[in-house]
Amino acid sequence: MSYSQEIELIENRKYEGAIFSKNYNIPYSKSPTIEKRFTPTKLEIEELENRLSKYLRETNKNKPKENKHYGPKIHKNLNKYVRQYIGFIDQFGQRVIHVNFIWNGYSLMESIRGWTKPDDSWKTEWQIIFDGGSRYWNINYIIEKEKFIDLNVNGVA
Repeated sequence: MSYSQEIELIENRKYEGAIFSKNYNIPYSKSPTIEKRFTPTKLEIEELENRLSKYLRETNKNKPKENKHYGPKIHKNLNKYVRQYIGFIDQFGQRVIHVNFIWNGYSLMESIRGWTKPDDSWKTEWQIIFDGGSRYWNINYIIEKEKFIDLNVNGVA
C-alpha cells in the first residue's frame, strides 16, 4: 500500500517549517496509524508558534540539557530551529500537533567541533535524531486546550 507523501512548506520571519500530511508514512516509527492522524493547517501552526515562545520562557529557563556541552538555550534561540509538524489524534480524542525542532544556527566554532547545518532533507523526510542535546528537541501541542505537553530535549552520547 502506498500513500501520498504530501508536505507543505511554510516560512516567515520567525520560523521555517514543513507540515506533513495525515497520509505521510513515518518510517521506523510506532507513530499513530494514518486513521488517527490529521494534517495541521497553517492557522493552527501559527497559533502554536504564537504561544510557544512564552511557554518556553516560563518553563525552560534552567533546564540542565541546555548549556555549553548540551547545546543552545532553546528559549533564547527559537528562531534558529527549523520545524517539522505532524498531527495525530491522541487516546482521548484530542487533536495534537507533534513538532520536531532541528538546529539550523551553526556557528564557526560548532562547525570546527564537527556539527554541520542540516541538509534540505528535513523538508521532505521526517527526521528521527538521537543525541545532539538541545540542538534537537520536540514537543506536543493540544489544539483545543491550547496547551503544550511532552517537551523532550535530546540527550548527548
